[in-house]
Amino acid sequence: MIVTFPHMGPLYITLKSLLSTLGLKVMAPPPITKKTVETGARYAPETACLPLKVTLGNYIEALEAGADTIVTCGGVGPCRLGYYAQVQQEILTELNYKFTMVVIEPDVLQVIKTIRQLAPQAGVKSVYRAFTLAGAKMNTLDRLGDMVREVRATEKLPGTADTVYQEAVAEIEAASEPGELPDICDIYREKLLQVEKNGQVPLRIGLVGEIYVMLENFVNLDLEQRLGRLGVHVHRTMSLTDYVRTHLLRNKPYLARYNEIATAAAPYLGHGVGGHGLRSIGATVEMAKQGFDGIMHVFPFTCMPEVIAKNILHQTSNDHEIPVLSLAFDEQSAEAGVVTRLEAFVDLLNYRRRL
Repeated sequence: MIVTFPHMGPLYITLKSLLSTLGLKVMAPPPITKKTVETGARYAPETACLPLKVTLGNYIEALEAGADTIVTCGGVGPCRLGYYAQVQQEILTELNYKFTMVVIEPDVLQVIKTIRQLAPQAGVKSVYRAFTLAGAKMNTLDRLGDMVREVRATEKLPGTADTVYQEAVAEIEAASEPGELPDICDIYREKLLQVEKNGQVPLRIGLVGEIYVMLENFVNLDLEQRLGRLGVHVHRTMSLTDYVRTHLLRNKPYLARYNEIATAAAPYLGHGVGGHGLRSIGATVEMAKQGFDGIMHVFPFTCMPEVIAKNILHQTSNDHEIPVLSLAFDEQSAEAGVVTRLEAFVDLLNYRRRL
């Protein structure tokens, strides 16, 4: 058995660590390229959202490279994520690929049950160690990622913070014990603190929207890096750690935080609409009150929860006097169009700050 999974930003490091520590042979798909997107779009339904198309491309490339088992996630609620696995399984079967698809539903007991099915030879201690190591890597990646987005906005030599982060990612991926991660985090936090600054006060933009587009740089056309080079500190409102601890582990502090966001959204949206639509509204209200300069709202074209959020964000923007730019991404999204809109938005925010 050779196990593979879809890409979503740094997710591959966490999943590869978890599965390989359980004794499974793992093959991460090749990095996402234009060919990956085109391959997925060729076989997926035309109106399917972009994550389904790109992850389908991941699976095809991994299966052709020798993988035979796909581990993917399920979903609940109105978001079409809950149907991805079934739709993709039927498409791949019609294309005559031989494989097994394992779907992990968003429930911690289901996660453990599925892991035990994949690795029945692993004992309780091995399973605990695998989850601990993978969780430590995930947390460290997200903590350093938060810091990179802050440092990038004020670095004197563009690209310095990203170079440090890539070195950190390599060490995090290579770590074999959970105890190594705190030291790696401390070392690279210190290196990021030493990055020479340009002396400017950065704009602060909150990033809200759908998690896949938010986390996957190839799909969002390196949105965070482009904003950073324009002197923007991007505050991402969603991370892999947030998702896992809120929706899979149902960790109490993270659930309490989610309830705070839902309370902030309540005057505009009183119930969940699937995906992260409610969070997009609530986080926007919170960041407006905290004095952020603007909000960037990103989502896949035709994403129902975020289309609902987009229509509500007009009123939220007016009420709290905070500019909001919504960007929908699909396989036709082009660099020139995105860059032009980002530059115009940042110019607007700089102008408002000078008033």
